[in-house]
Amino acid sequence: MMKNYKQKIKEVDLTLLVVLILLLGFGLIAVTSASYPEGIKSYNNGFYFVKRQIAFMVLGFVAMLIVYIMPRKMLQKLTTFAFVVSLCLVALLWSPLAKVINGQARWIIIPIINIRVQPSDFVKVTSVLYLANYLEANRKNIGKGSIFIMILVILVVSVVPIMTKDFSTAVVIGASLFFMFLVAGMKPHQFVSMAGLGAGLIALMLTQDKYKYRISRILGFAGDTSIDTYQIDQAQYAIAMGRIKGVGLFQSRQKYGNVPFAYNDFIFPIICEEFGLIGGIFLIVLFILLIYRGYTIAYRAKNYFDKFVAVGLTTYLGVQAIFNLGVSTKLLPVTGITLPFISYGGTALLVAMVSVGILLRISKDV
Repeated sequence: MMKNYKQKIKEVDLTLLVVLILLLGFGLIAVTSASYPEGIKSYNNGFYFVKRQIAFMVLGFVAMLIVYIMPRKMLQKLTTFAFVVSLCLVALLWSPLAKVINGQARWIIIPIINIRVQPSDFVKVTSVLYLANYLEANRKNIGKGSIFIMILVILVVSVVPIMTKDFSTAVVIGASLFFMFLVAGMKPHQFVSMAGLGAGLIALMLTQDKYKYRISRILGFAGDTSIDTYQIDQAQYAIAMGRIKGVGLFQSRQKYGNVPFAYNDFIFPIICEEFGLIGGIFLIVLFILLIYRGYTIAYRAKNYFDKFVAVGLTTYLGVQAIFNLGVSTKLLPVTGITLPFISYGGTALLVAMVSVGILLRISKDV
């Protein structure tokens, strides 16, 4: 058995693995620099956040190895259980275990070990696996009304509960599942129905009084001068100050209280400030390579389950990266979403690494 595992490890997709290692390395350097002021301020330890990031990275590599050597049939058998568990974790956001930060209850605190996790991160992967399993089993009957209704149910239970707490993450999950269905052979009338449902849900979330801050962000993005755009303005200053070559590692000035969430949602402007346009382009190229390789693996996959999974996971990583980079460069309205592999965040990093681990497992069978 150990011999078989060693052989599987040797078959690893080197291109994807190298891109992952470069992203993780870049992320550690960026988090170390961007989080240092906050670490000193809040914990009297400038390396507090990067130490936690390294701990979750180690867990991520262990999880990657597990999913890499896991047989596809075993992974398929676990999809329903994993999906249900992740939805139960989302339901806990309405329980006393929920942790409210900046007015949003996106996290839960696990008792005894006192670790904070974001349930929506797990749904990004489990919903993809569950829908992939369902699409594979029913790929010849995609046009049937009963199959379409079930797909809608999967999408709704995956997206709607999260949308009330974390709008941007819900959009990422919805886009991933939608694109999987599109690849599986979505019919024109199904496309129209799903597009209409999506537009209706978004409109509902934007028009309710308790979500008015989302409208404010859109208006601020559109140029309404009455809306406070301090966050994004400071991010733009950071990018501008970096110019071509950057001010140098650890030399950012904007991370000292000017750019909110400098080590999290707005880590890209700090990277641009310290590494300049060159560093920013290098990071974007890495994400392009990751997305290209993910879709290539999906195209070459020898079975439908792997194909759908690769499409869904690659779309989730790609759309989330586009959202974060778009917000940081003022191409999209401000929304709270991390940059995969780069931003500080335990469960987000763990789930992103597991996603690449699954892609690596699929690629070895290509």
